[in-house]
Amino acid sequence: MPSPQDLLREYAALNRRRGEEGVTPLEYQRWLDLGRQLDRLFPQRPVRRDPGPVRLRVEFESEDALREALMREVRPLGLFVPTPFTAEVGTRFELCLELRAPRESASGAVEVASTNVGPGFSTAALGMGLRLRRAEGPLHALLERFAPRPLR
Repeated sequence: MPSPQDLLREYAALNRRRGEEGVTPLEYQRWLDLGRQLDRLFPQRPVRRDPGPVRLRVEFESEDALREALMREVRPLGLFVPTPFTAEVGTRFELCLELRAPRESASGAVEVASTNVGPGFSTAALGMGLRLRRAEGPLHALLERFAPRPLR
């Protein structure tokens, strides 16, 4: 079992990365879990202030995988990110999306729009539906390229 000092070190490392280069959804969940453990271990420590925006790093293997994750029901545009947990609806992130093939990345402000409800209102997978907070910027431009065009 890790010592309290080990937990503090791990929490501090994830806390730094959370605001700098970003964390994966699993690392974000670990950061939240460590915070709760530390609150129980050190109940007298000062209450944590708002930690600021979390940079969430999400990777898609291919253009097809990204296309399948797009949520057409969410405006201005959204995507589903499979995770073993969900954040509360309204939780805000700075999403750093990485596409592996072809190599491309973009970032933008998002918020949780749904929990365990994906494209087409599917409830088959666990995760979060993320809505872009603005209909502009590099992340919007990247997702817009893969969004299906409305029928005329």
